[in-house]
Amino acid sequence: MSKVVPYHTDSLEYPPSHRNVYHDRDNCPAGKTIKQAHRKPGDAGRPRCKDCKNLD
Repeated sequence: MSKVVPYHTDSLEYPPSHRNVYHDRDNCPAGKTIKQAHRKPGDAGRPRCKDCKNLD
């Protein structure tokens, strides 16, 4: 239930709804599905995930 360092993924293993945004909440449902090995640091200039926004 807290903020984490922003991360994103480029892996095609995930749907565009997960790839085209960045995540910054540890309890984000979409972000939690991204394997640690597929997480890249930063927001990559992408908009914030709607699920992360809703968790504020």
